[in-house]
Amino acid sequence: MATSARESAWAFHETVVEVLRRLNQACERRAEIEGMEFLELERSMARFWTVEFGEGRITEALRVLLQNGLVAEESTPAYAWDRRRVLGERFRITAQGKAYLLRQIRETDRIR
Repeated sequence: MATSARESAWAFHETVVEVLRRLNQACERRAEIEGMEFLELERSMARFWTVEFGEGRITEALRVLLQNGLVAEESTPAYAWDRRRVLGERFRITAQGKAYLLRQIRETDRIR
């Protein structure tokens, strides 16, 4: 079934917002080491992709979020006691990302 450009754009936007939600949740839960590795993010979104839009958009979403300053990349290895391992490259939500996420949450109550 072919999707329209509008549907495709909407699905991508929903993926971007979901990535921000997951990174925000990780920020709230973990005080020690901020952020999520790509595989952690991918695993946490597996159900979202399967049910909603299919896989493959996370790399694109992260690229757009990084370019717009809504997500930051951390590459310094750090040991996370709660995960019992050294974390490598990871992504964390920025203050701009949180502001954008809050706006999107507020707007979901409105009719589009």
